[in-house]
Amino acid sequence: MESPEHFQLFGFAHGVTIAIILALACVLAGIARNKKFQGWVNPISGILAIILLSNEIIWWIAAVNLKLWSLKWGLPLQICDLVIFASAYSLMRHRQWVWELAYFWGLGGTLQAVLTPDMSFTFSHYYFFKFFITHGGVVIAVIFLAAGCGRPIYHCSIWRVFGITNIYAALMGIFNWMTGANYLYLCGKPRHPSILDHLGHWPWYILGLEAVLIISLFVYYLPFFIVERITRKRKYDI
Repeated sequence: MESPEHFQLFGFAHGVTIAIILALACVLAGIARNKKFQGWVNPISGILAIILLSNEIIWWIAAVNLKLWSLKWGLPLQICDLVIFASAYSLMRHRQWVWELAYFWGLGGTLQAVLTPDMSFTFSHYYFFKFFITHGGVVIAVIFLAAGCGRPIYHCSIWRVFGITNIYAALMGIFNWMTGANYLYLCGKPRHPSILDHLGHWPWYILGLEAVLIISLFVYYLPFFIVERITRKRKYDI
């Protein structure tokens, strides 16, 4: 079997995929905000949750059958894996802290993965579809819930997510040390270009990630802050 063409960052296939993801996110958010289509919100939520979970399960089965699975990288312990479950749960139910993880991890981590994927396979290979259905699906779900369904994010959400992320990173650091794994890229950078390339060498880039994390949390909270201020101003003006 011939080797698949190597993935090209921001190449044609990558650019079209990003455009499709953003277009779907905007369309579904628009549907959710339209009162005429309120009956569609629950079915759309259910379909998105099923797609996210089934795509992940199919990958696990395929990886095990093809002997591609490894303890060092095959467990669903990356942020992009955990956010699948947080997003699927948030699509079906609402628990504030789970939604906060889905929102911040989805935009801060998964969106970054969509823009700079750590992968080698390009369009038509199974893993290309698996990767972008997973990561793109999370981005679509988060935008759908936030912009379409009006799920709230508060100022205190920033510090809650910051704390949970650091506790989880510490636990993953211990797990990596015990198993020789590299979950969360705490022990080494991805093979392909990423934001970590601009944050120095190991272990200093981990400190850089802390700075990126806190800045990104404030940036992704900004739309909610702006909407809150506008709503409050209109209330006082009345």
